[in-house]
Amino acid sequence: MEEKKENFILSYCKKNYNVKGIVVNALIAALYAVVTILCGPLSYVGGSLQLRFSEMLNLLVFFNPSYSLGLTLGCLLANVASMYGAPDIILGTLGTFVSCLLIVLISKTLKNMFLCTFMPCLINAIVVPFIVYLYDTTMIMDATLYFTMFGWTFLGEFICITCVGYPIFLLVSKKYEGFHKLIGSTQNFEYKF
Repeated sequence: MEEKKENFILSYCKKNYNVKGIVVNALIAALYAVVTILCGPLSYVGGSLQLRFSEMLNLLVFFNPSYSLGLTLGCLLANVASMYGAPDIILGTLGTFVSCLLIVLISKTLKNMFLCTFMPCLINAIVVPFIVYLYDTTMIMDATLYFTMFGWTFLGEFICITCVGYPIFLLVSKKYEGFHKLIGSTQNFEYKF
């Protein structure tokens, strides 16, 4: 059983992380990092309305799970520029990775892109208050403050991913015939909204 699992992982990596796969993931990582950094303070405001428009790229994972690598690396690169330092680099990057895994899980079982938009919203809303708290150790974290930061973070993610990203991906994937080929879709050619 262990050998079968190892063969699956090895064959998956050979199939998805060939030269083309590595280049595409590097481009996704660069795009995520550049958009995040160019949006400046909007991308790094923890505890209030943070608008990280690069988060809409998480929806690429709905069509090709191997893009989780590029998105996670892009988040890592973007978080290096964050004022929150190590907590954001570690927890923020981990949050993106977990979001991608949840999107993959939902995309394989329910095939519902709209539902997938809520995964990064929820995970980041859970993680960002801890990042802010770990950065500012003088802050006294109570339930009211945590859920206030949770709400603001969720709202920012919801605006960027669900209100902006989802309609863009929906429109382009339905109207542009070459969309799936362009982004290298491996799944969800026909999906639920």
